[in-house]
Amino acid sequence: MGPRFKIVLVVLALASVLFALDLFALPKVTPELKSEAQEFFANECKGCHRWARKFAAPPMRDNVQQYEAHPEEMVKYLMAPTPKHPDQWPAMDITPLTETQAKMMTAWLLYILKNPEDPGRPK
Repeated sequence: MGPRFKIVLVVLALASVLFALDLFALPKVTPELKSEAQEFFANECKGCHRWARKFAAPPMRDNVQQYEAHPEEMVKYLMAPTPKHPDQWPAMDITPLTETQAKMMTAWLLYILKNPEDPGRPK
C-alpha cells in the first residue's frame, strides 16, 4: 500500500464521517432575515399567535421556549405541524414550512426570545 493510497483512504474516511454527521445549523440573524421573518410572522402567524398572551392560540413566546434547547425540533415541527394540545387549541391551519422557512423562523424566534427588547418583536 503506497502513501497516496493511504492518503486517499484517510480522506475518504474523513469525508464519510463528515457526511454521516447530521450537521444542524440555523441561519445568522441579519437585518434581512429579521425583515423577512417579521413579514412572514405578520402574514402567517399573527392571526392566531401573540407573543406573550393567549389569543386564538398559545403565546408564541411559550411555544418557542419549549424548543430553546433543541431548535432542530422546532424546525421539524414547522415543517410538519401536528396538534400538540388538541384539547386546548385547534390544530394549526397552515401550509407546512419549507426547511429554509422553518430555519429562518426558528432562528428569528429564538433571537427574539433572547432579545425581548428588539423593536421587531411581535406584540
